[in-house]
Amino acid sequence: MLSELKQQLIKALYSAGVTGEIELVVPPKSEMGEFAFGCFTFAQKNRLSPPAVAKELSEGLQGAVGKIDMLEKVEANGPYVNFYLNNKLLAERVLNNIKPENKEKNGKKVLIEFAQPNTHKAFHIGHLRGTITGESLSRVMEAAGYDVVRANYQGDVGMHIAKCLWGILQIRNLKSEIRKLSSINEKIKFLGDAYVAGATAFESDEKIKKEIEEINNRIYGRDLEIKELYDETRAWSLEYFDGIYKKLDTHFDRFFFESEVYKRASQIVNEFLPKGVFAFSENAIIYRGENEGLHDRVFQTGAGNPTYEAKDLALAELQFKEFSPDQIIHVVAREQTEYFRVVFKVLEKTLPESLGKERHLPYGWVSLKSGKMSSRTGQVVLAESLMDEINKKVLGIMEKSEIKNKEAVAEKISLGALKYSFLKTGIGNDIVFDMEESVSLSGDSGPYLLYIVARINSILRKTGGGGLLAKLFGKTGGLPEKVEDREKQLLIKLAEFDGVVLKASEAKDPSKIAQYLFTLAQMFNNFYHISPILKADKKSKAFRIRIIKAVREVMVSGLNLLGIETVEEM
Repeated sequence: MLSELKQQLIKALYSAGVTGEIELVVPPKSEMGEFAFGCFTFAQKNRLSPPAVAKELSEGLQGAVGKIDMLEKVEANGPYVNFYLNNKLLAERVLNNIKPENKEKNGKKVLIEFAQPNTHKAFHIGHLRGTITGESLSRVMEAAGYDVVRANYQGDVGMHIAKCLWGILQIRNLKSEIRKLSSINEKIKFLGDAYVAGATAFESDEKIKKEIEEINNRIYGRDLEIKELYDETRAWSLEYFDGIYKKLDTHFDRFFFESEVYKRASQIVNEFLPKGVFAFSENAIIYRGENEGLHDRVFQTGAGNPTYEAKDLALAELQFKEFSPDQIIHVVAREQTEYFRVVFKVLEKTLPESLGKERHLPYGWVSLKSGKMSSRTGQVVLAESLMDEINKKVLGIMEKSEIKNKEAVAEKISLGALKYSFLKTGIGNDIVFDMEESVSLSGDSGPYLLYIVARINSILRKTGGGGLLAKLFGKTGGLPEKVEDREKQLLIKLAEFDGVVLKASEAKDPSKIAQYLFTLAQMFNNFYHISPILKADKKSKAFRIRIIKAVREVMVSGLNLLGIETVEEM
């Protein structure tokens, strides 16, 4: 709503003779209006005094009053042109036209690839951040009008699986031990222990290293002797991952697997080898990135197996063939930045239609007090372990609470705490996860935002939801003679929401939504403490109820964009 108004004001300034880039700012005091244009740069270009330019522009803009919706007056204030909105019209437009999410399609399709865990390995805190970020970005892009395809590229072939299977094959009475595994968690722990054993042995014993490499070749060759164990353990991992996706309230339109692209990956490498895209280096086939300011990278090993890089070429081919996206966004950790630079450069040669359409969206490290993570050594922060710990913490805080369905409410709050902690900072920034901060009800946290929604619900229950007052004053009635400054500021903040969603989609950054919601929550809190609702006169009461209803609607919608489900009470 406000973004459209700003565009009209900018257009009016250009019509009045302003040239160059125009930036509208918010004045430091409410009595100076809602928007201001500083005349410094324009005046300097024309060798004029900024106050004189402001005065001349304000006079030339008087014709805009009455033509631009909600604009009440334009005044010069020193070197600034100040724009004032009509309070009643502002209230009417905001309260009657709250559109938390833009459902109009813009005709563009974006494929967002995220999560990307490897079977036979742990789903750790890094995967958790990638999944939470990817799901939130998907929702933000959908709200901005994009047709979004959620994709997940899961690694189900590769040396990591060979290491795990080697570890399993060392177990005595293997079939008997496997039969003892009843729950999916027991099976995943079994895989984790086997992987750590295999990964450790791979690096410490040359003989074992060759054995594991042979297992890897047998997996690629679909050796029947190893296939049964491979298929069974792969299924365990996928079942485990599905449980996490369900818990996080995310879903995927397409699961891609390395096993479905590796054959085509080898074909692409061999097809473009004689064309000069790749070159031999000893027994391997590589891309000489150093010639273009990039890293040299192996695309096919000496054993003839395609590497991750080669499989990504085949993956891109498959993604464009199936979905024809305008853009593909890979939500992957920051340490893969140079990797993607090489892959995208090679794709320009092997798949020209990908040019300008592939993007790596890097997210930073997540660490606890113990530091970074490594699944090779077993010192890994598992996603489910972290979620369970947060849930226990929330249940402890709620121990004396008498609300219904306490366990279900606690799970929503704990997931909200986790997701908001990951999303409130910029995607590329590193995060040091703080348990106490994440569950706090008084700071920049998910539970605080959920509490604000629950508090509004409580107020509305006490007023009957404003139903009686709506009957007394009508759907669009209840506007007081004067809109107070605190009410006006809250209305302006509500009107900013659609613009924030668009900015978040353009920047591919859900943290803009999180930061907006925290500011809105604080403004509501201050408003509620200063401006009485339950004890106000009937007309003010009806008006303020409509305002807090709008706050709740925007808060619920914004939290949904972050993947956070609200609760009725806390």
